Amino acid sequence: MIVVQVSDSYLKRAVLRVAPPEEDVVVDSALAVEAIERGFPRLVVRDDRHTWPTVPSGVRLFQISGAILARWEVERRAVALPSTRLDYLADRVGATIDATLADRNWVDTAFADLTRAAGRRLPAPLRAFGRRILEFPSHYTSLHPLAQACGTSRGALKARFRRRGLSTPSTYGRWFRIMAVSHVLSDRSVTVAEAASRLGFTSAGNMCRMMWNVVQMTPTEVRSLRGWNRLLITFAWSHLTPELLESWSSLDELFERKTA
Repeated sequence: MIVVQVSDSYLKRAVLRVAPPEEDVVVDSALAVEAIERGFPRLVVRDDRHTWPTVPSGVRLFQISGAILARWEVERRAVALPSTRLDYLADRVGATIDATLADRNWVDTAFADLTRAAGRRLPAPLRAFGRRILEFPSHYTSLHPLAQACGTSRGALKARFRRRGLSTPSTYGRWFRIMAVSHVLSDRSVTVAEAASRLGFTSAGNMCRMMWNVVQMTPTEVRSLRGWNRLLITFAWSHLTPELLESWSSLDELFERKTA
């Protein structure tokens, strides 16, 4: 997830242009704050006007001051045939984004573990779907934000899954949310109530009930490496069979990014 806290509309559009479809890009001001405080961003792009909230350690910060933007504009205009401002900014921020996304985070490790459980590579649409939920679970608590991210309605999104013989998008969403629960609770200093709050559950009881209904596991079980492996194997056997992964591959347009 890339969080963008900038006032320059061209800079926002440049980040959206160069970010791969698998990556969630958060540009809404209020949502950006929540993403930093409660999510797991990989990169925060900021200008001088945005200094809050504090970026967690381990998250890369790309600070683009007004002076930098002014210098870039001078450099752009200095060539005989200058590119458009949007193209130039996209080139400038693209290298930083590529370098950041090359660094593995816990979600990449989770996907590697899930790939081993499934016995084959996870299709790009499935990774894009899962990454959004794993990196920002407090936002993707229902079907509505997922449909928005896909640029469609909830009914149309459910229909896409149904036509391909897949379980509902909400079903897959619950499994990925439980993976996020397992990751947060793997830190044994985090209480169940703290995990529920960070991950967007209305209460610890609701989180525990969802876990039990989906995978029949308690918070104590899901904290452990054994519980993590059991979770992934159960997920893979029930919803990531070779046939279902092939169906996911046909959803290649799911997160197409439409930017000017």
